[in-house]
Amino acid sequence: MTDEDPIADHVAACPVTPLLVQQIVGLAELPWDDRAVFQAAVGRLGWRESDDLPLEDALITAEGHLAYLGDHLSLSFAHFYWVGGEEWAEDFWGTLPGWSSHENAGREVFDAQIDDAITGFTQRLGPPERDLTTEGGTLAMGPGDWRHAAWRRGSNLLVIGPRHEGLSYFQFEEAVVHIAPIGTTAALPALHDFIS
Repeated sequence: MTDEDPIADHVAACPVTPLLVQQIVGLAELPWDDRAVFQAAVGRLGWRESDDLPLEDALITAEGHLAYLGDHLSLSFAHFYWVGGEEWAEDFWGTLPGWSSHENAGREVFDAQIDDAITGFTQRLGPPERDLTTEGGTLAMGPGDWRHAAWRRGSNLLVIGPRHEGLSYFQFEEAVVHIAPIGTTAALPALHDFIS
């Protein structure tokens, strides 16, 4: 691909399956202050480290999702980006095992991935405690509405929604499942801020 090749929007996705929903719900119910318990649980799920991943503290699920660990879990399941020109000449996300990429796909395809994930978690957990849509989007991908849904799981909060994608210096967008500790009586934060 050269810098004269046309630029095309893409949506890449690694589906949120019922098995992944079950695994995530199990992790969301663990005490995050006990790192050993969490590490053992992730090991039993078959999530593994890889030298090919772009960030430290990252794992690949058995299905191919990228999960970033630290004091929280952030699991990526869809990306909205463009391919073409000199800077982003190759479709990185579309080449990963377990991922599929759709060329000339617009925001509605990206949003549908988020809606499908929220539906999967709603079937398992019931309606989210908060489900809201706010103005979002990036300068590179254009304006759009961002939907976030959240469930409280004991002392943790499980959130699904989009955010700016850090590997592209925040030009593109990604959809994530995010788990982080929150006090059992604490008010829910602004969900966009919670997962950014």
